[in-house]
Amino acid sequence: MRFSILFGLCVAARLAYAQSPEWGQCGGMEWTGPTTCVSGTVCVVQNPFYSQCLPGPDTTPPSTTTVTTPKASSTTATQTTSAPTSTSTTTGLNIRLLPLGDSITFGFTSSDGNGYRSALHDMLQPGNTVDFIGSISSGTMADNQNEGHVGAIIEQIAQAATNPAALPARPNVVLLMAGTNDLLDGISAGAPAQLATLVDAIFAACPDAALVVAALTPLNTAAGQSTLVATYNAAVAQLVNARQAAGHHILLASMASVLVSDLVDGIHPTDAGYIKMANAWFPVIEQAAKNGWIGKPVAV
Repeated sequence: MRFSILFGLCVAARLAYAQSPEWGQCGGMEWTGPTTCVSGTVCVVQNPFYSQCLPGPDTTPPSTTTVTTPKASSTTATQTTSAPTSTSTTTGLNIRLLPLGDSITFGFTSSDGNGYRSALHDMLQPGNTVDFIGSISSGTMADNQNEGHVGAIIEQIAQAATNPAALPARPNVVLLMAGTNDLLDGISAGAPAQLATLVDAIFAACPDAALVVAALTPLNTAAGQSTLVATYNAAVAQLVNARQAAGHHILLASMASVLVSDLVDGIHPTDAGYIKMANAWFPVIEQAAKNGWIGKPVAV
């Protein structure tokens, strides 16, 4: 009897250990970890690469990777957080902009699903023609196209960037933020080289484009991650400096204003955090325009 009880307790402990925590990964292509979630959460398919444990039994997975995220309430993110601090001073531009990255580009956890994109669009719009492009539609904003793939590592983002609605659509501005999932998946050592390959591929496909590469926002889900982020961000800065010295139209966007307190789950920003991101992207795009790097989009 004692052996049976102990055996049952061991099995129960093993099952509990085998469950992913809230906000943890629970599935996806080549995922070998737990596929069930802790009590109170459900495993939701975000895309073929990533499923995540989200709170509540009523969460419904999207049927495709083209998702429109409903508002959490009638109040939008820009109404519940500090408003964008800038509007465009460079006018007369025709901006075809590709937001490229992972779940943060997608706008994951933002109340309206727009993430930083809506606020940034509003900043760039006055006096300019602005068109966000990509194969994914997410968020409540009208111009909600992007190439943000939830759970994707840099290599997968590079693959997604080749689809007809992304780099082949010839954006003249590309906003790239990638590497968070490489760090979370324990493959950060190779991430800078993967990012360099992706940057070179972007310029090969769109030699006329202005590329803005973002440093990563903080992570607060495990010990040592702040060091990993700092190390990776230093490599990103070095990469941008080297490519810029070689004559490429590339700039770095620092996300240092986004703090751990601006995160919902230790990974993704709050609405206020996303506004901070928009305010960080904007002046760098303005600088690219002042440099004369944003020309008329190539006809496709």
